[in-house]
Amino acid sequence: MSIPSNDISNNNGNSVHGNASTDDNKSNLVASMIKFAILNKCIDAIDKMLNDNAIIDSMNIREITMDDIYTTFDYNDNVFAVYIKGVGDLQLTLLLIIHSEDSKRLAEIIIGNAIGYEPSNELVFSALAEFGNILLAGAFTNALTNFTGFRIECTAPGYANDTLASIIEYIIADSGTLQFIYSECKLSFKINKDLNITISVLIPADDARKLAESAFRS
Repeated sequence: MSIPSNDISNNNGNSVHGNASTDDNKSNLVASMIKFAILNKCIDAIDKMLNDNAIIDSMNIREITMDDIYTTFDYNDNVFAVYIKGVGDLQLTLLLIIHSEDSKRLAEIIIGNAIGYEPSNELVFSALAEFGNILLAGAFTNALTNFTGFRIECTAPGYANDTLASIIEYIIADSGTLQFIYSECKLSFKINKDLNITISVLIPADDARKLAESAFRS
């Protein structure tokens, strides 16, 4: 599988070079840890649950604040997002993002069209929430804790059908933190070619530093 290189960006989308090489190293370490968790565990879980082969279309990481939300994220088109908060040695929010028009199709793939009729919205939401829970609270978090040694406990999954800008705004406003590192991995599939999903991680800047420093210590 061809893996795209990390795109480390600031909130204007420009590459972050900085004056201190240590800061660049820490940003790259955070990106590498997130990539490790997604590639080593999430992709395998997705392939098994969907009986497909995921393709990584892009992967990037950037710094954001509340002021950057409506210049960074789409505020026109709705998405369906499953989100899970991690608490403990690290604070973070994990998101599974699907275009709203793809949510029912993904749910049908997950349940294997076994019910014989069009799934209700309630069944769609339940299937996607469980799918997100397995990927985020299970595969991703387990990989990250095994790699870093940090204890992370996850909340029950929540979900929202709104613009991505509004969803991110809610998460940041609820956190009480001003600066974040946002990473996203966009996936497509070999069999279900028109299906696209995104796995995203939102980490407060202080926790991102803790994550990077754990690698310096090891």
